[in-house]
Amino acid sequence: MDLSAFHNQFREETAENIRVLGDGLLAIEAADDPGARRAALDRVFRAMHTVKGSARMLGFDAVSRLAHTMESLLGELRQNRRALDRPLADALLRAGDALLALTTAAVENTPLPLDADALIAVLEAAAGQGDKGPAGQGDSGPAGQGDKGTGGQGDAGEALRASGEAAAPSPPPPLPPSAPVRPQGRQTVRVRVDRLDRMLNLAGELVVGQQALDDHASQLVQLQQLADQHERALKALEGELARLRFSPLQREAIDTRLAALRTVSEQIDGRAGRLADRFARHAGQHNLLVKDLEQEVMAARLLPIGTVYAGLPRAVRDLAQATGKQVRIELRGETTELDRKVLELINDPLLHLVRNAVDHGVEPPAARTAAGKPAEGVVEVSAEAAGGEVRVVVADDGRGIDPQRLRDRAVRGGLMGADRAARLSDAEALELIFQPGFSTAQMLTDISGRGVGMDVVLSNITELGGQVRVESQVGHGTRIVLVLPLTLVTTRVLLVRVGAASFALPAAGCQGTIWIRRPQIHSLEGQPTIEHEGRTIAVVPMADLLGVEGSAPFLRAERARAVLVGSGQATIAMLVDALLDEREAVVKPLGALLGARRVFGGAVQLGDGSLVLLVNPLLLSQEARGARAARPEEPAPRAARRRLLVADDSFTTRELIRSILQSAGYDVAAAVDGADALDKLRSHSYDLVVSDVEMPRVDGFQLSSRIRDELHLRDLPVVLITSLASEEHRRQGLEAGARAYIVKSQFNQDSLLEVIRQLLGPGA
Repeated sequence: MDLSAFHNQFREETAENIRVLGDGLLAIEAADDPGARRAALDRVFRAMHTVKGSARMLGFDAVSRLAHTMESLLGELRQNRRALDRPLADALLRAGDALLALTTAAVENTPLPLDADALIAVLEAAAGQGDKGPAGQGDSGPAGQGDKGTGGQGDAGEALRASGEAAAPSPPPPLPPSAPVRPQGRQTVRVRVDRLDRMLNLAGELVVGQQALDDHASQLVQLQQLADQHERALKALEGELARLRFSPLQREAIDTRLAALRTVSEQIDGRAGRLADRFARHAGQHNLLVKDLEQEVMAARLLPIGTVYAGLPRAVRDLAQATGKQVRIELRGETTELDRKVLELINDPLLHLVRNAVDHGVEPPAARTAAGKPAEGVVEVSAEAAGGEVRVVVADDGRGIDPQRLRDRAVRGGLMGADRAARLSDAEALELIFQPGFSTAQMLTDISGRGVGMDVVLSNITELGGQVRVESQVGHGTRIVLVLPLTLVTTRVLLVRVGAASFALPAAGCQGTIWIRRPQIHSLEGQPTIEHEGRTIAVVPMADLLGVEGSAPFLRAERARAVLVGSGQATIAMLVDALLDEREAVVKPLGALLGARRVFGGAVQLGDGSLVLLVNPLLLSQEARGARAARPEEPAPRAARRRLLVADDSFTTRELIRSILQSAGYDVAAAVDGADALDKLRSHSYDLVVSDVEMPRVDGFQLSSRIRDELHLRDLPVVLITSLASEEHRRQGLEAGARAYIVKSQFNQDSLLEVIRQLLGPGA
């Protein structure tokens, strides 16, 4: 029998069982009630038993053996023969990650990324350490980090720790957190996702077809109105003819013709009315059917947001442990449902927001205690449906965001001048966190500040037709509110005309429309602006941003229509020639020709079959700001090549980094160690230093400190690239004055270049 047909199903079930494992272990750690601990332990044990049995049937030996070891340890926990301490919990969680990686490799018939026997040995070693109690080795740090006295298990421990990153298993598919008890007689069937997608597309086509029917109904009403006009005109003609003198024969001929015309006119009017009424009833019934089908398709694609929540407790636990903080996560509204595609697209932004809350928001225990707060911080993620949208809130009770610090960072980074920054309200200053590459972190690390920031979150949410709002109070915490569409079947759009072309804007991305009169416009730094609701807003013709012929109406007329797009201090008033309509529409993807231009998010088909391009207002406002920064009539002088210094005692590493930086357009010099780097810094000027930590004579920490204290180059950014990955070493780098800390095991060429661009600011 060919068992390959069951492979994908086994991978999905295993992913779900690994989720059960993670949730269960975290629940056991947090539970005070013995009954709750026992119930969670039973769920985890059954999950591993299922994986073991299925793997054996399919012949996945490595998966089966690792699952069997995990099952045995869980069985001993159930029998109270051992306790679940942190080292054992860490080892089981990482073994779960490894189990999923082994499953993926087995299903895809690729080489196993990990040594199952080594993983089993590490698990058994962690279990043995757990018997020693608090004084055992496992309490000195995360499981497997120390290799003294483990009989050569250090390499296996490294494999187990790296399993979640090196193997990079695909995230589990969005399944419900727990299988509900279904009523007797209710049956279910598995449906492939691509079929649901096709159903969604077909439902969208029906919506477009409904719009065509509505247009036909409107035309029939117009036809009936024309028939009424014809009948009134005929009666008027009869009255005029009655006042004229005709011979009896002429009068008889005219009356005969008028009677025939009256009969035909009455028939046309009656038939047009009946046809319009019948078509309107048919269109109304069709509209109800389309809405019912749309709701059914939407319901079939809806999944609880709890499927996205599943990985958050583990992420908070691991990050809190890595940063030395005490953080508890609270999840609310797990049953709130969203479209599957919406869930997929918010998974990464939501994880990023939670990591930001732990890393940037929640203070260390000592700082919280000094501020009169509990040592343990709280991150709350909640979701609730309201009408046709869902609000997801990520809140923390941490230090909050200081608007003045954001203003200062924007000025230092060259985003704006000091005068403009000073004019920003606190709410507008908070919007600065959405600027690409913007970060307030004192030191960029592999945890945060690597260029994948709030600008990406905003972009992803905006592409969904959603919104992001920031609320923060210094010393009391931050709230990030995501407003998301419940479904992606249709999108409400605003249709506008620019020159001879029509375009669509997602209504959710528009703040409103206003009339702009010529006396309202004044120039600020060469840019036309207006004052609106206490804000200074740039005025930009949409035709200029899209590169199409427009009428530039504010130059030729006393007033012009504008659409407000963007958010906060990034809002612009975009001039259009006319507002055409606001309606529900189905967005179709673009082909390769236009798909490369991100400002166009798709195409909208109107009821008459014509297509108009859907414009992303966020990207359009960003283009407007970029155009203001470098206007053709005021060309900025070309910046000189940035000069960088690379210090590393390893020839291979030094040349690799130098090659990467030179390929990116930087002028790069090299130093063989920290002492050599100091000599070069005394005789030459550099814009940034990239350094190893472990070097002879002067190490990276000493180099960074001496650059600040001895050479007095306090504004010179230093990036440390090292294999030292502990939080203690990161803190030591921060204290030495380094601005970024990159671990070699997580080294990525793109992230290094992005960090350097962030530190050097615009033009880098």
